[in-house]
Amino acid sequence: MTQRDAWQWALVGAVVLGIFAHSFLPRYEWRAVNPGGTAVIVYDRWTGRFQRAEYDAAGKVKAMDVFTPF
Repeated sequence: MTQRDAWQWALVGAVVLGIFAHSFLPRYEWRAVNPGGTAVIVYDRWTGRFQRAEYDAAGKVKAMDVFTPF
């Protein structure tokens, strides 16, 4: 094994580790606010911001402003 092969295996390992970690650390979490599911709260775990989105009868989204609590 040459030094170049070692770097390639290290790069492959880093990519695999990144994909594995991303599957367990998702960025967004969302929850339906009302029982009908027409209003949704989206939480960005990486930045700590919230956003509310409401769907009308035609299925169009009305997104509210992004809220940063602190």
